[in-house]
Amino acid sequence: MHNPRFHILPLALLLTIVNMLPAQTSGYGESPSDRPVLCYPASPAGETVQFAVGIRLLTLPQDIVEEEINKAPSLDLAGRLSLFPWIDVTGNATVQYFSNQLRLGMRSAHRTGDIALSAGYDVGLWFGFVDLEGFDNRANGWTHYPHVSMGYDFGDVFLTVRSELIWMQAMRSFAGNNEVRNTRNRIAGSAWSAVLEQPFWGNTHVQLGLRLSYTDFHYQSWFAFSTFERKLLFSELLFGVLL
Repeated sequence: MHNPRFHILPLALLLTIVNMLPAQTSGYGESPSDRPVLCYPASPAGETVQFAVGIRLLTLPQDIVEEEINKAPSLDLAGRLSLFPWIDVTGNATVQYFSNQLRLGMRSAHRTGDIALSAGYDVGLWFGFVDLEGFDNRANGWTHYPHVSMGYDFGDVFLTVRSELIWMQAMRSFAGNNEVRNTRNRIAGSAWSAVLEQPFWGNTHVQLGLRLSYTDFHYQSWFAFSTFERKLLFSELLFGVLL
C-alpha cells in the first residue's frame, strides 16, 4: 500500500539539516526583498528576471509500477519574468526523455507586509518516448493548471504554499503507428506544494520543495499503461539552485 509518510519524512529531514546550517552573507543587500526568489508570489523590487536549475524526484505509486522503477528523477529548469510589480510570466521545463513537460503561465501577485498572495494559470505540454528493448511507444498531451499561492517572508527564508487544479485537456498514446489511448477534457485531480527559498552557502540561494498530487493521471506515469483511472498520491521532491 502506498504510504505518503515515507516520501514526506526524507524532505522534512533535509529541511531540518539545511536550516541548521549557518546562513552566510548573501551579498544581495540587507533587505530580504533584495534576495533572489522564484516561487514566492511577489517579485522583489527592481528584480525582473530570475532562473533556477535543479533536480525533481517523483515517486510513482506502487499500485501502477514495480518498486524497482518507481523513482523518476528529472532535470528541472524554471524562470520568472516580471512584467509589472503585480504581473509575472513563469516558465518551467522538466526533462527526463521518457516523460517531459514544458509549462508556461502567468500570475497576478499582491504583497501586504510579509504576506504575498497570487492567482495564476499555467498550460503544460508534455511528451514522452519508450523505444528500448523492442518497445516503440510514445505519448503526448496538454494539461492546464489554474492555481493560487500564499507566501510568507521570514527574513532569511521565503515560504510559499500553492494549490492547483489539474485539468487534462488531451492525452494521446501510441504503440508504433497505432493509437492506443485518446482521452480529452476531464478534471484529473489536484496538487499541493510547499517550497522554501533561502541562503545556503556564500552567495548561493536554494529551493527545497515538496509537491503532492492526488490525481488519476500524472504525465510521468503514462508509460505504466495503467488500466484503471483511480486517484492516487504522487509525491515529488525538489532541490534547486537560484541563479
